[in-house]
Amino acid sequence: MTNTTYQDLAQTPDLDAASTFADYPVWTHTLALPPQPLMGSTGTYELPIFLLVGHSWAQVVSHFTKPGSTILDIGCGCGKTARFLTNNQHIARYVGFDVLKLSIDWTRHYLSPATQGRFEFHHADLRNEMYNPHGTIQACDYRFPVADGSVDLAFAASLFTHLLERDCRHYLRETARVLKAGGRTIISVHMEPAPGTRYSGTEARIDVEIEFFVELAAGAGLKLIERPGDLCGQEILVFERVA
Repeated sequence: MTNTTYQDLAQTPDLDAASTFADYPVWTHTLALPPQPLMGSTGTYELPIFLLVGHSWAQVVSHFTKPGSTILDIGCGCGKTARFLTNNQHIARYVGFDVLKLSIDWTRHYLSPATQGRFEFHHADLRNEMYNPHGTIQACDYRFPVADGSVDLAFAASLFTHLLERDCRHYLRETARVLKAGGRTIISVHMEPAPGTRYSGTEARIDVEIEFFVELAAGAGLKLIERPGDLCGQEILVFERVA
């Protein structure tokens, strides 16, 4: 039986917010690399893939970023995408949140100081069987840590691929709540639900019929405006908040 991410991290109790990949030093004016177990919590233990996926997502996010933007990273992990956005001067404010406290501690230790406060990271103590089984908050009750109508662009890289349907519906509503009128969100999904279903899986992996996901988003006030296709093995969709 495959371990959960929570179990994998629990097997490395010496990890802390100051740990780095293979004990590489942090050179002046560079960003630290997360330790391998923490990096693995984002989906890969391979450094080249970690960097490739983060860089690819950052390029897509940057494509939709305008000067002075506030960006919300829904499920930021240990900053796989954020690290490539730190030098994007169009970003006036970045807010990321994640269920793994160690990831947030690490990003606060290494990434926030490098941005002079433009990038902030929040821990969401959400109950999730894969990532945080002892969490105190249900995902369907969580309120994103930003104000109504304050975000220009939100993105969720491989986050909805782990949300049960009721939690997915709530996250779509929360995304619409925080976006400015005309604000956009980029979301990735797996699109191979079990035969005869439109939405299936566990928190380890969720698959959804694309048309059904678009319906769910529309019900939350989000309109599909672009379907760029595959990005690193997942289908990405771009929505705009209906005014």
